[in-house]
Amino acid sequence: MLETERYDPRLDRDVLKELFEDFIQNKSYFTSTWQEFEKVLNKRILDLQYRNSMIVAKEDGVIVGWGTYTLFEDYLGNKRALIHQIMTKREDSYRKGIEELLIRELQVYIKRSLGLDKVFILCQDSDSALRNLVMKLGAKKSKEYWYESNI
Repeated sequence: MLETERYDPRLDRDVLKELFEDFIQNKSYFTSTWQEFEKVLNKRILDLQYRNSMIVAKEDGVIVGWGTYTLFEDYLGNKRALIHQIMTKREDSYRKGIEELLIRELQVYIKRSLGLDKVFILCQDSDSALRNLVMKLGAKKSKEYWYESNI
């Protein structure tokens, strides 16, 4: 049975590292290293808002998923929350409902704690499994157009 709880850096760090390495190799849209991720993780742990937003899914007491969001303001002062790609191991992807469980939990947290009525979920068009999940959760393709350019 899947359960969610807040990430505990004292107990969960080693298992999260293993999960991270599998995720980066097999599922992530982006590249990173444990050292880069750990720097950001350590900063988030010190920030109460972000520390409480790091959620793990556990199955029989073992971490099988990790999720979080980033809050930012655009230049017009609009607050926005972006749910990042949920970390799971490749073999656990979408079969156990880990991603759905964590996204739903993050949405509730964002609504209750931040008072936001809209959330953005990071999903590439080529990731049909995640795209189907976010559509199932009621998300629609955003009107926000973001383009990427190397400079």
